[in-house]
This record gives sequence, C-alpha cells and structure tokens, in this order.
Amino acid sequence: MAFTKQDIITQLDQIRVLPILVTDDVDQAIRCVTTLAENGLPAVEITLRTPNAMTVLREVVKACPTVTVGAGTILTQAQLDAVKETGAAFGISPGITPALAKAAAESGLPYFPGVGGASDLMLALEHGFDVVKLFPSDIVGSTKMAKALGGPFPDVRFCLTGGVTVESTPALLQQPNVLCVGGSWMCPASLINAGDWTAIATLAVAAAQAGKK
Repeated sequence: MAFTKQDIITQLDQIRVLPILVTDDVDQAIRCVTTLAENGLPAVEITLRTPNAMTVLREVVKACPTVTVGAGTILTQAQLDAVKETGAAFGISPGITPALAKAAAESGLPYFPGVGGASDLMLALEHGFDVVKLFPSDIVGSTKMAKALGGPFPDVRFCLTGGVTVESTPALLQQPNVLCVGGSWMCPASLINAGDWTAIATLAVAAAQAGKK
C-alpha cells in the first residue's frame, strides 16, 4: 500500500523509534524486519550503504507488506528514483543539496532530508520539508540543537539519529519538537550475522518501550 507523508509522520509520532538496518543479505533483512515489527517496531529504515541494498530493499518491501519500509542514505537523484521503484514507503538522506531537495520534492515520495544546522533547514523548508533528520545528532548538539532551531523554526520536527542509545532515548524524546529517534542498536550487525533473532527481539521490545510517551 502507498503511504502518504502524513501517514508516516503519524506512525513515527506513535512508535517514536525508527530502527536503522544495515545488511546486504535479503533473507537476513526479511527475518530482521519481521522480528522488529513483531516486537513493537513496525517501521524501519534500510540504508543504501551496501552493494546489494536496492535488491534488499525491494525484497523486504515485497515480503513485509504490513511494515513501513523506508530507504536511508539517499545521496543522489538516481538513488532516489531507484528507491521509488522498489515501492519503499519513504526516503531519508543524511544531508541536503539543492538538486536532491528539488528532485525529492518533485518525486512524490515521502522524504526526510538531513540537516546539521539553520542553513540546511532553510533549504529544506524552501522545498517544503518541515520534518527533517538531524544528523549526526550527537555531534551537532542533539536536543540542544533541536531546541535552538525551534526558536526561528517553530513548526519543524526532527528525527535525531547518530549516537542514540536505548538509554538516551526517553530523554531525547522529551524535547517537544523531536518527532522520533533512529538508530541501529536494536539490530546490530553482530546479532544479524549470528542469526540471533531472540536477542534482536529483546532489544526491539526495550527500544519500543523506551519510545513510549
């Protein structure tokens, strides 16, 4: 099913924790996404950091129709176009450029650009994006940056990624203009490669609990 941007924002506002999955194995990805969804995390960002990422993304979208599957680490318009063809529900970038912002605005794909400060955010707003990823959150100031940007940009909401942990999640989510946090701590490569889905399920439950209001 096709999700509108508002559908995705509403879901992220409810679950408040977005798992970020890095894997180049289709079967592992499907199993991991299924495990996360069954344990309270029904939306996931699959990064484009691996050679086989587009195939992984496409197959997970097909295999997990009840999960909101998005793509992360979109750096170019070509990647954006390829992501849209996979049927992914949304796209996320670590940063923003004028060309990518324009392409994303025209694509119709629900999209969340990355920002690191006020200039990035002004560019995002010029193209109609008022929900953005603050990255790398722990380096650029985390909730201090979100709070500071909330002054001149009161209608913007942030997804904090970079250095987020299950321990830090409740405090980060107390900042009113933080929509959600993202991280890979509930699906680390070591557990995925080991096929330890029980451990991943346990981490997912804890992450989902940390996100509860």
